[in-house]
Amino acid sequence: MLNVNRRILISAPHESVRSYLRDLSEIVHYEPKVDAVAVSPEGGSAEASGRFFGMPWRGTFRFEFEPDGGYRAVMTSGPLSRMECRMMIRPVNGGTMLEHDEEYELPFFLRPLQPMVRRWLDHTLETELDVIKERAEALNRRLQLAVLDA
Repeated sequence: MLNVNRRILISAPHESVRSYLRDLSEIVHYEPKVDAVAVSPEGGSAEASGRFFGMPWRGTFRFEFEPDGGYRAVMTSGPLSRMECRMMIRPVNGGTMLEHDEEYELPFFLRPLQPMVRRWLDHTLETELDVIKERAEALNRRLQLAVLDA
Protein backbone atom coordinates (compact mmCIF):
# COMPACT_ATOMS: atom_id res chain seq x y z
CA MET A 1 0.00 0.00 0.00
CA LEU A 2 1.35 3.41 -0.97
CA ASN A 3 0.15 6.27 1.24
CA VAL A 4 0.84 9.98 0.65
CA ASN A 5 -0.48 12.96 2.57
CA ARG A 6 -0.06 16.71 2.83
CA ARG A 7 -1.76 19.63 4.54
CA ILE A 8 -2.04 23.35 3.91
CA LEU A 9 -3.47 26.43 5.59
CA ILE A 10 -6.04 28.21 3.43
CA SER A 11 -6.70 31.88 4.22
CA ALA A 12 -10.45 31.55 3.87
CA PRO A 13 -13.23 30.60 6.29
CA HIS A 14 -14.25 26.99 6.67
CA GLU A 15 -17.56 27.52 4.82
CA SER A 16 -15.83 28.88 1.70
CA VAL A 17 -13.42 25.93 1.57
CA ARG A 18 -16.30 23.54 2.20
CA SER A 19 -18.32 25.10 -0.65
CA TYR A 20 -15.38 24.82 -3.02
CA LEU A 21 -14.72 21.15 -2.20
CA ARG A 22 -18.43 20.23 -2.48
CA ASP A 23 -18.38 21.19 -6.16
CA LEU A 24 -17.00 17.93 -7.55
CA SER A 25 -16.81 19.37 -11.07
CA GLU A 26 -13.86 21.44 -9.75
CA ILE A 27 -11.75 18.27 -9.39
CA VAL A 28 -10.63 18.65 -12.99
CA HIS A 29 -9.06 22.01 -12.04
CA TYR A 30 -7.10 20.91 -8.98
CA GLU A 31 -6.31 17.21 -9.44
CA PRO A 32 -3.29 16.85 -11.78
CA LYS A 33 -4.09 13.19 -12.45
CA VAL A 34 -7.57 14.04 -13.81
CA ASP A 35 -8.23 15.44 -17.28
CA ALA A 36 -12.02 14.99 -17.31
CA VAL A 37 -14.73 14.33 -14.73
CA ALA A 38 -18.46 13.63 -15.08
CA VAL A 39 -20.39 13.95 -11.82
CA SER A 40 -23.59 11.93 -11.43
CA PRO A 41 -26.83 13.95 -11.10
CA GLU A 42 -27.20 13.01 -7.42
CA GLY A 43 -23.56 14.00 -6.79
CA GLY A 44 -22.56 10.82 -4.97
CA SER A 45 -20.35 9.41 -7.71
CA ALA A 46 -18.22 10.54 -10.61
CA GLU A 47 -16.43 9.07 -13.59
CA ALA A 48 -12.96 10.44 -14.19
CA SER A 49 -10.13 9.94 -16.64
CA GLY A 50 -6.61 11.21 -16.91
CA ARG A 51 -3.03 10.09 -16.56
CA PHE A 52 -1.37 8.27 -13.66
CA PHE A 53 2.44 8.28 -13.80
CA GLY A 54 2.15 8.90 -17.54
CA MET A 55 -0.32 6.08 -18.20
CA PRO A 56 -3.92 6.79 -19.28
CA TRP A 57 -6.60 5.64 -16.86
CA ARG A 58 -10.38 5.79 -16.41
CA GLY A 59 -12.35 5.02 -13.26
CA THR A 60 -15.51 5.52 -11.24
CA PHE A 61 -15.47 6.93 -7.72
CA ARG A 62 -18.00 6.89 -4.89
CA PHE A 63 -17.99 10.10 -2.82
CA GLU A 64 -18.99 10.36 0.82
CA PHE A 65 -19.26 13.88 2.19
CA GLU A 66 -17.97 14.19 5.74
CA PRO A 67 -19.55 16.30 8.50
CA ASP A 68 -16.39 18.45 8.64
CA GLY A 69 -17.03 19.57 5.04
CA GLY A 70 -14.46 17.35 3.38
CA TYR A 71 -15.02 14.12 1.51
CA ARG A 72 -13.84 10.58 1.02
CA ALA A 73 -13.57 9.19 -2.52
CA VAL A 74 -13.16 5.49 -3.20
CA MET A 75 -12.47 4.02 -6.64
CA THR A 76 -15.24 1.50 -7.35
CA SER A 77 -13.99 0.57 -10.82
CA GLY A 78 -10.76 1.35 -12.58
CA PRO A 79 -7.20 0.21 -13.19
CA LEU A 80 -6.14 -0.03 -9.53
CA SER A 81 -7.43 -2.66 -7.12
CA ARG A 82 -7.64 0.03 -4.43
CA MET A 83 -7.50 3.81 -4.52
CA GLU A 84 -8.91 6.09 -1.85
CA CYS A 85 -8.56 9.78 -1.18
CA ARG A 86 -9.69 11.88 1.78
CA MET A 87 -10.06 15.64 2.12
CA MET A 88 -10.41 16.78 5.72
CA ILE A 89 -10.95 20.41 6.71
CA ARG A 90 -11.14 22.17 10.04
CA PRO A 91 -11.35 25.81 11.04
CA VAL A 92 -8.21 27.26 12.63
CA ASN A 93 -7.01 30.76 13.52
CA GLY A 94 -6.38 32.54 10.25
CA GLY A 95 -8.49 30.29 8.04
CA THR A 96 -8.98 26.61 7.36
CA MET A 97 -6.59 23.66 7.58
CA LEU A 98 -6.94 21.22 4.69
CA GLU A 99 -5.41 17.78 5.03
CA HIS A 100 -5.33 15.47 2.03
CA ASP A 101 -4.51 11.73 2.09
CA GLU A 102 -4.29 9.32 -0.82
CA GLU A 103 -3.84 5.53 -0.64
CA TYR A 104 -2.96 3.33 -3.60
CA GLU A 105 -2.58 -0.39 -4.15
CA LEU A 106 -0.11 -0.31 -7.03
CA PRO A 107 -0.22 -2.97 -9.73
CA PHE A 108 2.56 -5.53 -9.65
CA PHE A 109 4.52 -3.97 -12.56
CA LEU A 110 4.72 -0.56 -10.79
CA ARG A 111 5.90 -1.87 -7.39
CA PRO A 112 9.63 -1.81 -8.32
CA LEU A 113 9.13 1.87 -9.23
CA GLN A 114 7.41 2.72 -5.93
CA PRO A 115 10.06 5.28 -4.77
CA MET A 116 9.69 7.19 -8.05
CA VAL A 117 5.89 6.92 -7.98
CA ARG A 118 5.91 8.23 -4.38
CA ARG A 119 7.97 11.30 -5.37
CA TRP A 120 5.64 11.92 -8.31
CA LEU A 121 2.56 11.59 -6.07
CA ASP A 122 4.12 13.92 -3.47
CA HIS A 123 4.54 16.51 -6.22
CA THR A 124 0.96 16.06 -7.49
CA LEU A 125 -0.40 16.52 -3.94
CA GLU A 126 1.56 19.73 -3.46
CA THR A 127 0.29 21.06 -6.79
CA GLU A 128 -3.26 20.01 -5.92
CA LEU A 129 -3.24 21.75 -2.53
CA ASP A 130 -1.76 24.93 -4.00
CA VAL A 131 -4.57 25.09 -6.58
CA ILE A 132 -7.28 24.36 -3.98
CA LYS A 133 -5.86 27.11 -1.76
CA GLU A 134 -5.83 29.63 -4.61
CA ARG A 135 -9.31 28.76 -5.89
CA ALA A 136 -10.97 28.52 -2.43
CA GLU A 137 -9.49 31.90 -1.46
CA ALA A 138 -10.73 33.37 -4.77
CA LEU A 139 -14.21 31.97 -4.09
CA ASN A 140 -14.15 33.59 -0.65
CA ARG A 141 -13.18 36.96 -2.18
CA ARG A 142 -16.06 36.69 -4.68
CA LEU A 143 -18.50 35.87 -1.87
CA GLN A 144 -17.26 38.85 0.19
CA LEU A 145 -17.65 41.19 -2.80
CA ALA A 146 -21.18 39.90 -3.43
CA VAL A 147 -22.10 40.75 0.18
CA LEU A 148 -20.64 44.24 -0.22
CA ASP A 149 -22.49 44.79 -3.50
CA ALA A 150 -25.83 43.66 -2.03
